[in-house]
Amino acid sequence: MSVSLLCDYLGISRQGYYKHSETETEREILHSSIVLYCKYLKADIIPNAGMRELYAACVAYFGSKLTIGRDQCYNLFRSNGLCLREHKRPRTTYSNHGFRIYPDLLNTTPKYTASSLGSLVVGDITYVRTASGWAYLSLLTDAYSRMIVGYCLYPTLETEGSKRALEMALEFYANAGVDVRERLIHHSDRGIQYCCSEYINILKETDVRISMTQTGDPLHNALAERMNNTVKNGWLFDCADEDFCTISSRIDKAVMAYNTVRPHQALGMRTPVEAAGFPPSHGKAGVALPAPPALPCEGGRKKPELSCPCESKHLTLPPKG
Repeated sequence: MSVSLLCDYLGISRQGYYKHSETETEREILHSSIVLYCKYLKADIIPNAGMRELYAACVAYFGSKLTIGRDQCYNLFRSNGLCLREHKRPRTTYSNHGFRIYPDLLNTTPKYTASSLGSLVVGDITYVRTASGWAYLSLLTDAYSRMIVGYCLYPTLETEGSKRALEMALEFYANAGVDVRERLIHHSDRGIQYCCSEYINILKETDVRISMTQTGDPLHNALAERMNNTVKNGWLFDCADEDFCTISSRIDKAVMAYNTVRPHQALGMRTPVEAAGFPPSHGKAGVALPAPPALPCEGGRKKPELSCPCESKHLTLPPKG
């Protein structure tokens, strides 16, 4: 049957038929172009982009040629695997335990504010995806200077990771000439890693005042939560295919960059090193922030065997002027 007879039978013109056919072809070309462009962006330019960022990029790139709306673009992204995948997030806080929960010395009325280096340190644990599963990063941040004073990436949620970060922070304060006895407040959530006897005994031995959140509200430990997001989104967003040792090395560099290079609006666009009272110069012998003891590369979720120790690194800060 010819096109003319078919058009007569359906009651449409030949011009309408060919125009519809051309429109369908143009739409398919546009869809293919959008998908190819977004895959290029995700592969080389913005690998962590979500649908909103991709749509904005398409609007800027295609201009008036983008003849489909936002919702159609989103459907196109979904059908072509361009959405960020939702991963099941591991739980890092286990507060259902029999250890003592200490009172909250931070969220008081009026709210406690750190007045100098070594007056308040906040701690939290976050998860980091590695090639062989989850690892857990313990961070301790000096609230006055926003400086990361202790950190440890550990393959499990055992207390050892948090304890190494704490020992690192205490050593930093000692090297910096800061007396923490009966002065420093250690604030954390009610997780078992911070409440267990092994961790609490270290705090008591150094006369550090202990403070804990009383609820599961993350706003009661907001600075520590914000630190987790800053480090992960800034430096660890694309490390899922890397091994434990490689990510551990990246964290060393991330902490160095965070402390000495990245300015903070809350600090008047100064770096944490400058806010702590150290000069911005580098390369001089100064106060050393030691890395945790060497950790082996992980072979799974359990503690790995001592067969491939990571190299221990040190972050050296310039001396106070």
